[in-house]
Amino acid sequence: MLGMKITALAPLLLLALAGTAGAKTDPEAIVRRSLERMVFRSQGAEMTMTMTLRNKRGETRTRTLFARTRKADGLTRTLVRFVAPSDVAGTAFLFVEHRDRDDDQHMFLPALKVVKRIVGKQKQSKFMGSDFSYADLEWRDLEEARHEMKPEQKVGRDPCHVIDAHPKKKEAYDYTRSWIRKRDDVPLRIQFFDRRKQLLKVLFVKQVKKVGKSLMVTQLKMSNKQTGHSTFISIDKIKLRDDLPADAFTVRALKQR
Repeated sequence: MLGMKITALAPLLLLALAGTAGAKTDPEAIVRRSLERMVFRSQGAEMTMTMTLRNKRGETRTRTLFARTRKADGLTRTLVRFVAPSDVAGTAFLFVEHRDRDDDQHMFLPALKVVKRIVGKQKQSKFMGSDFSYADLEWRDLEEARHEMKPEQKVGRDPCHVIDAHPKKKEAYDYTRSWIRKRDDVPLRIQFFDRRKQLLKVLFVKQVKKVGKSLMVTQLKMSNKQTGHSTFISIDKIKLRDDLPADAFTVRALKQR
């Protein structure tokens, strides 16, 4: 989700903080501030994360990840490396944001010792078997969209703006609906509707903590309502850093253990 592009991790997934709540009230500004709290949007950080995959039978698989992120001139670079279990250890993902062209995504596959560039329709595929697509890690659809304010609702006790985003390019979703907490612009829930306008996935924010002077979403869950599969992501450790060099976020760095 771009324009002034905003990534997620994403995935993969950890929502990070910036922006000042209440500065503007138009839906585009609210969504932009909300997305600034998404995955890997801090000025710089190192994070250890746990990703838990659960199928419809309740069977789970757990993965440990280490991530670095760097923000300069309003653009983000993120490198995520899988640490465990052994069958995915060493697999790494690089995201580099651009202002005037498509973002770069590369995946390093250690078993084959190759770097694969993720382009075009490949971005609609699942990220490492999770319920996040590669496109979700960019959050392009929410940013480059026509926004429509809906009646306010509560999530729990929290009053929320409810905003529909209709992407200009309907590549993955027909539209999304976001519940954004009014007092701090934290996105508490996002629904994703497929091209048939059927509910496909729901992103739930499970935990928000204060890290330094900023809020950070430290636990989130993406549920696929059509398959019964879900992905839970938890930030277990985080160290804010402003000294990570640009050369730590290159294809060459991607291949280094």
